[in-house]
Amino acid sequence: MGKLVANVDDDVKERAAALYESLGMNLSTAVNMFLRQSLAEDGLPFKPTRRYAGMRLTPTETTRRAMVEAEAKELGVVPDDSVVCDTAADAHDHLRKLRERA
Repeated sequence: MGKLVANVDDDVKERAAALYESLGMNLSTAVNMFLRQSLAEDGLPFKPTRRYAGMRLTPTETTRRAMVEAEAKELGVVPDDSVVCDTAADAHDHLRKLRERA
């Protein structure tokens, strides 16, 4: 079984965890259900709208900065020194090297 890492606002994660617990499941099960339903629908399993009360509709400062940085790299304004890891072993080696530098 693979592992999925996702960045989620803390308040959204807490509220979603409480919601799914009240339905008798954890976040992992809910995410698996979402992904499986996406495959069954061949797309998002819901129609996205902007009517979500209480949810952030604008990116956080961290997200905005990441978006600007990604666009700058795409346009060649700043060098893209990203490390590409084709296998899990490559990723582990890269992380080990980063830890050794620190």
